[in-house]
Amino acid sequence: MKRTNIILAMLALVATSALAHDFEVKNPDGVSIWYTDVSATYGSNAVEVSYQGTWYDAYKDEYKNTVVIPESITAGGKTYKVVGIGEQAFSRCFSLKSITIPESIEYIKNKAFESCCHLRTVNYNAINCRDLTLPSFAPFSFGNVAYGEYVYDADGDPESFWSAYDLRTINIGANVEHIPAFMFYGMGGGLQQADLTTRPYTIENSREGVNKITFLGNPKSIGNQAFRSCRLLREISLPESVTEFGQAMFADCDTLSEVQLPSGMVEIPAYFFSNCKELKNINYPAGLKRINYEAFKNCAKLTAVALPEGLTQVGPSAFRSCENLKTVMLPSTLTIIDGYAFSDCTSMTEITIPASVTEIGNYAFEDCTHLATVTMEGTTRLIGNFVFAGCLKLSEGEFYAPARMPKIGSRTFEGVKSTMKVIVEGGDDSEYRQDENWGRFFMPTAVENVEKADSRHARKVMIDGAVYIERNGCYFDILGNEVKVKD
Repeated sequence: MKRTNIILAMLALVATSALAHDFEVKNPDGVSIWYTDVSATYGSNAVEVSYQGTWYDAYKDEYKNTVVIPESITAGGKTYKVVGIGEQAFSRCFSLKSITIPESIEYIKNKAFESCCHLRTVNYNAINCRDLTLPSFAPFSFGNVAYGEYVYDADGDPESFWSAYDLRTINIGANVEHIPAFMFYGMGGGLQQADLTTRPYTIENSREGVNKITFLGNPKSIGNQAFRSCRLLREISLPESVTEFGQAMFADCDTLSEVQLPSGMVEIPAYFFSNCKELKNINYPAGLKRINYEAFKNCAKLTAVALPEGLTQVGPSAFRSCENLKTVMLPSTLTIIDGYAFSDCTSMTEITIPASVTEIGNYAFEDCTHLATVTMEGTTRLIGNFVFAGCLKLSEGEFYAPARMPKIGSRTFEGVKSTMKVIVEGGDDSEYRQDENWGRFFMPTAVENVEKADSRHARKVMIDGAVYIERNGCYFDILGNEVKVKD
């Protein structure tokens, strides 16, 4: 932070003072901007925006009202390209109200807009702005808190505390291809509209904060945590142009309830929607292959999930602690259910494991306290330890097991009583009865076993948001009436 430090100032009396800037250039509107020559690092005739004064005794409010950063400047008979915004360049410019960032900007360094508490409008047009490597620099953010987990000062406080509390509007140029990591991090307090277009967007002041983000341009990639902690963001639709997605993009967006993902998305990154407690509606792209670590953890309002055909892996803790998730439909292409994938989903009452699943990781369904029916359709070789631990309703429920016995551990069903009925496909349960871990559960007579097992060939399907029962190619509604539907 630009601040006067008495001790450093006294030491500076015996040292050579170095200004933070190399020269001052006035815009056509008469506004002065200070620049530092960075040609040695960023190419010939390159400058970054800096501030007036010295690093230990800088002006606190040298930029006021409206500042438009140009793409190039002329100083000393030389033309320079403006490629960046330096560290703390606009820090503590309390009178700054509007900033325009040109297409030429390639980077924005740490704390560039820290404590710009009256900054209301940002016009952002940087096309090739990069995510700078930490810990040297923190990525661009006008949010209240950015990169707090990674960069700390000597006091242990977050180094990138921005305090741009009054920010209301961000206009992002339609030609911008990449949205850097942490771009919108923490914009819940002041930001009310992020309009990804070159056209300005006028809104009325309100206390709602950001509630919708509309992409009118065609960005190709979005960095890690770009929208994290936008706590008042309610809905967002990602454009089809985006092909690269960062981790935790929407993590901790407390009020996010509606999301539209692009059809070409092949995996949902780690922490993508973690702690989105109001998330109710989300489309799963047809080409989706993988859901990664904690992607939907603590999404408390999710009640039904129908994962698309083609998905092969549900990652560790992917839906962990989705406490109201009751209905889960897994595709026939799924091969791996990782550890803790659905643990603590306390409203889940039944689950069907497709025949394609070869392995279920440790704790995958731990503490699904209302899970009463498990149907396994086929070839799972291994059910890890504690997979169904704490699934207390299974004690009085039914476990439809495949003819080929999966291997389980001594604690796979930790806490589940021996009264759980194990019903084996085809009725031949002799291998199960002889196994030291399976053998402790109740197994009906052979006739009962066959009748029960036969019933599991009826499956639940979700089509256009409605649940049907499918059996031998015929569909029935929840009242048992046969209906015609498009599968």
